[in-house]
Amino acid sequence: MRGAKRSAKNTAKNISLLVLCGLMGVLCAVNWLMGLNIAQMPADSALRRLHDRFVGGAVGYEIRSSGVSAADPAQMALTVDGKLYGVQYNLTDIDAGITATRSLWSQALTGEGLRQADESELCTALRSGSCALLRYHGAIPMQSIAGWLGGSWKDNARLQVETLVYAAGVQRLFVRMADGRLYAADAAVSQSALGEAQKNFRGLSCSFAGDAYAVYPETLLFDSEALSLPVLKPAQINLFAAQSGTGLEDLLGAFGYTAYTDFYNEQDGTVRVFLDDTSTLRLNASGLVQYASTDGSATVSAYDESDITDAAALDAQLDCARLILDAAQRAGDTDTHASLYAVERSGEQTTLIFLQMYSGVPVLGDADFATFVFDGSALRTATIRLQKFQPTGGKRTVMPAKQAAAGASGAERGLMAAYRAQDGQYVPSRFYLKNAAE
Repeated sequence: MRGAKRSAKNTAKNISLLVLCGLMGVLCAVNWLMGLNIAQMPADSALRRLHDRFVGGAVGYEIRSSGVSAADPAQMALTVDGKLYGVQYNLTDIDAGITATRSLWSQALTGEGLRQADESELCTALRSGSCALLRYHGAIPMQSIAGWLGGSWKDNARLQVETLVYAAGVQRLFVRMADGRLYAADAAVSQSALGEAQKNFRGLSCSFAGDAYAVYPETLLFDSEALSLPVLKPAQINLFAAQSGTGLEDLLGAFGYTAYTDFYNEQDGTVRVFLDDTSTLRLNASGLVQYASTDGSATVSAYDESDITDAAALDAQLDCARLILDAAQRAGDTDTHASLYAVERSGEQTTLIFLQMYSGVPVLGDADFATFVFDGSALRTATIRLQKFQPTGGKRTVMPAKQAAAGASGAERGLMAAYRAQDGQYVPSRFYLKNAAE
């Protein structure tokens, strides 16, 4: 009897030892995975997926959108007590306007069923009662705008939006495409959401151009407009300066590299080329950032899962590019920010183009500020042209929109304020945008 008890105890001890040995093996494997420089491994490799399963991916981004907007509106407007008020080209005012009207736009941008509309229909709607307007620079995917503002728009046509107008009097949403085409859909916003937005929105008195000018009917014309902006001059950037140390490490990390990644110098040390088995990163001290990966793999991946919706994939790509841009601008200690300008898609390839903004005003150059090319989830190429600016002390008053609208021709239907290079400085001015559809 005692022998049977001793045998049972020994069996239990042996089982416990085997379990402990198994757990030790698992812990050792996890510890080994955590110690790997996983950033240098292709995102689609089995080992990388195993690491992300146990530890969580340090490089790459969740499929779920962060909800952070990749594009800033250039203008906003809302009817309050029968009068239209608007804000433009000011980050603080735009952020406050978004906060005040988010609930309104989340309801207006929940739906589907856009159809082409004509200008007369829009003009009638603008006179029908309370209206809200959002205008962006460039061509922004409508699904992305809806997501940023808390809505959910079903869009299989991948429409690229420049301006949104909600007309409460006719309960219609009007959408202006970047090429000038106009679409509309039924949209319902509750009186409580509209009233709350009107209670909290602050802006300057303005009006819609309507059919009185050659510009788009929804163009905002501010009363007694005096948009005075500082004249800028270029300032020097040095990505390799001592004070850029932490920022440079963050920039390397955004591309899947570390401070210990192999690199070599070019052009007397003003260019550093970081490389691994799958990608190359060229950093110029003056601010030019160039990344390229091979077709077979990539160190930067926007998402891991292959079964993903079109909208979710684009959201993840936008988040990926935005985080890299944030790291780059911190490394360069710039006083600018980036705003999405265009999305081009062909098959599995997506190209994202960003504008450089100074205090909410675009800074235009001879080439795009930043471009990212994704092949599915993998980032194939990226180019960022970092710049830094200083106010000269002088200011320039931009031509009022009402005056510009009066001088517009039939082909010049859009208006834009932006900085452009002139005699070694960057000077703000008003520009006409031609209607590509005509």
